[in-house]
Amino acid sequence: MKKVGNLITGLFYLLLIASCQSGNKSSFNNGLEDSPVVGTFVQVGDNQVLSCDQKLLTDSIHLLLTYLTEKPEIIHLDNRDEALISEGRVLASDNYLLAWNNKQNPFKLFDRKGNFLTTIGAYGQGPNEYLNVYDANIDEKNDRIYILPWQSAQILVYDLKGNPQPAIPLCLRVPKGTFHVDLQDSTVAVVLLPFKGLPAIAWTQDFQGNRKEFIEPGHLEAPQDFSNEVVSYNNMPGTFDVNILYIMPTPRVDSLYHYDYQNNRLRPFFTLNFKEDPIPWHGYTELPNHYMGDASYPKQVSSTSFESSSPSYYIIDKKTGKGAFFRLYNDYLGYTEIDWPIYSFHNGYFVQNMEPANLKNTLENALKSNKLTEEEKAELTTLAESLHENDNNIILLAKLKQ
Repeated sequence: MKKVGNLITGLFYLLLIASCQSGNKSSFNNGLEDSPVVGTFVQVGDNQVLSCDQKLLTDSIHLLLTYLTEKPEIIHLDNRDEALISEGRVLASDNYLLAWNNKQNPFKLFDRKGNFLTTIGAYGQGPNEYLNVYDANIDEKNDRIYILPWQSAQILVYDLKGNPQPAIPLCLRVPKGTFHVDLQDSTVAVVLLPFKGLPAIAWTQDFQGNRKEFIEPGHLEAPQDFSNEVVSYNNMPGTFDVNILYIMPTPRVDSLYHYDYQNNRLRPFFTLNFKEDPIPWHGYTELPNHYMGDASYPKQVSSTSFESSSPSYYIIDKKTGKGAFFRLYNDYLGYTEIDWPIYSFHNGYFVQNMEPANLKNTLENALKSNKLTEEEKAELTTLAESLHENDNNIILLAKLKQ
């Protein structure tokens, strides 16, 4: 496996290096116009599935962030001690930023100008408290924040002032899961990692824990291994996208789904076929106009643990099926490369959460480049001079183009 994995990873990177050498702005691509078609639409039941083939991904491109997003905002978070956060996940809505908890540091709510508003819940095992959190949603319209801890039998509920509301009991304990709450019709939709023996992979229920509909796991049943994941990125309004990542003990190809909970259907929309054996670790992300994914291989670091090799990333146009391996660059931060790009898109936004010292170092390196105009240099210099090592984090937030 190691020999095959290293070979394929090497091929991925040869493709990337061929067109991703450092250069001037002319090296950035205008989207996927000149890339090859890497997939076709196939009929699966009443769904059109974009089925792509890894061996057709022969192109590699540079993309600018603004190919995918509108102009970003730079938000300096409140510097009060109670507002301080680490470089973790941040969820955005129209007027709020919700910073994910990190161990004893609870969820924290800010407005879109960076003002600290309140903590949400607390770290612990008491009422309205949580330890490790697997999924969370902010519903600004209905004044609600929902938090789903690991191995939980309930969804914790708070209003936007941080006041606890009645929790939602779940009809099944969820080892790992993702969810949507529809307050208007009192419906909760849940998709979990379907370990062997669990009766459902997805279901709907009311706020009292009474099940309405459910879907049996079938071929989607997962081995009892917490290295596997189930995720939803929520980048299209009204769409409950679901990606189940089967990586241990052996990866397997599957699809990106939408849970159409009104009709109780898991509908496939995208898949990538790998011809190698074993296939790589991989996952999918859906944006309004594109599918993105990654491929990597496990590296054993001890008798009981593995870590991922550096992943390769690809992007595919939903309408044309054109695709390529890609690297993503932030044209608002001096054309710096974005690490782990496909995991930065949530709730219809691209989000970077950066400690000021790290951002300042990034800007200072970018300012050494000959790619920048005088105007761009002035903007980056002003931003760099506004940063202080002991300040709270900086959020770069950009809304996805629809």
